[in-house]
Order: sequence, then C-alpha cells, then structure tokens
Amino acid sequence: MKGYENIKAFRAVALTLKGYSEEETSNGLAWSCKVYCDNKKIGTVSNTGNGAVTACDVPIDKQVALVSSLKSKGYQLTPSLAGQVCTEPADPDEWFVAAISQMVDEVTRLRQLKRLVKTHLIIRQYSSEHEFSFYKAVPSAASKARLIRQLGSDLICFMNDEIHGL
Repeated sequence: MKGYENIKAFRAVALTLKGYSEEETSNGLAWSCKVYCDNKKIGTVSNTGNGAVTACDVPIDKQVALVSSLKSKGYQLTPSLAGQVCTEPADPDEWFVAAISQMVDEVTRLRQLKRLVKTHLIIRQYSSEHEFSFYKAVPSAASKARLIRQLGSDLICFMNDEIHGL
C-alpha cells in the first residue's frame, strides 16, 4: 500500500510534477520534469540517463521544507539499486531528489489506475500480497454486490472512488 499512501502524502503537501518527458539513451533512460508546489513552479529535476547524478534546481530551502512536510505526511522512500535495498539518504537534498525520482513512477502508476477505474473494480484484499486486486467489471452497485458475495470477508474495500478522487 506504500505507493498509494505516498501519492496521498505528496498531494497533501500540494506537490505536483508536470511536463514529464523521457527518452531512451544508449546508456539508460533520460527524463525530466517540472516541480510545482501550490501550483507555482519551484524548479526542475532531470537525469541525463548516462549514469550521472540526477540534477535538481529547486532551491535548497524549499527542498528542506518539502522533505520535512513529506515525512510528516508519511511519505516513504523505497531506496533500491539493481534490486538491492539501499539505505535512505540522510541529506535533505539527496532525499528530495530520490523522492522526486520515485514520484515520477508513482504518478505514472496513478495515471494507469485512473484509466482502470472506468473498466475494472479495484479492491484491496487481505489474502493478496499486491497493493490492489483488479476485476474486469464496470463499476456498479450490481458488480460490487456480486464481488462482495464472491470474496466475502477477504474483501477489505473498494478503491475506485478514492482513486478517482486523486
């Protein structure tokens, strides 16, 4: 559930990523995005895809404030490199860049979920190791009732309305 909770956390601090673009390079994936806070552009974050560090021109004081706000709202980094779990950055600017890099993936996932909301029932289940389970059925009172009968006490909740509201 971490990805979804993270989305709610960065939305709660009015942080938005816009203008995301990516391009495959011979050495990896180059990407960039504009970072907005309270609908005001505060800078850009980009990676050239050649193995260099991710560049960030958001002012350091804004980064520190946003890191503090994100942490207080429960935003969690999932630091990993090539499948290996790494330690979380202690430095606020490194933490901010890692968070923005992770948010790019979370925003992409949210867009996918918002498309699926129209054609699938999206639920949380006790027995599932995944964040969500998907059932191909147009959301309606009848399809929800059918799924409640089918799953019984394994059903935690339906997520369609909450995802649609993000």
